[in-house]
Amino acid sequence: MARTNTREEIIRKGAELIHAQGFNATGLQQILQAAGIPKGSFYFYFKSKEDFGLAVVDYFNAIINEIFKHYLTDTKTAPLKRLEKLFTFFEASFQKSNQALGCPIGNLSLELADTNERLRAHLAGVIETLIAQIASCLQEAKSDQSIPADLNTMDTAHFIFHGFEGAVLHMKVVKSIEPFQSFRNSIFGYLKYLRPEEER
Repeated sequence: MARTNTREEIIRKGAELIHAQGFNATGLQQILQAAGIPKGSFYFYFKSKEDFGLAVVDYFNAIINEIFKHYLTDTKTAPLKRLEKLFTFFEASFQKSNQALGCPIGNLSLELADTNERLRAHLAGVIETLIAQIASCLQEAKSDQSIPADLNTMDTAHFIFHGFEGAVLHMKVVKSIEPFQSFRNSIFGYLKYLRPEEER
């Protein structure tokens, strides 16, 4: 296996373990065993576990960013409908995992924000990129007059993302999709309420 492929396999297997059990609970030996890499090989590919953690955040970011991009930039679909399809996708994904895994970026943020500054800053950048995609979609919704022209789209995108992550956290605690469904219904009820009464 080429060096680049080996590194990617360590990241992929490590990301799966971290998503399931957390960053601090996942040991290097466990990661190497899952990836089929000899003991002691980890530092050939990464300077430290923190360096590995940054790569894992990038791995999750690439996946989630692609999902956001797939739904939120679909110009064949009305902007608010794109947002609705994005949340429908996540709802199905959460149900498939029995509400157990949640959002890997949210999980890592809760676990590491107070203990590792480099990872915290990296996660903050990832989150802002995702929020910017929501804001861009909302800006398009202004253009087709689905939402008011004077709505602050960046503030609203932050509000939506914060609600998303809070709903996912609650979903994991109660092991039920209901908090996420409640969030989704409330968000679109709010956006609908912003439109003139005759258009609701």
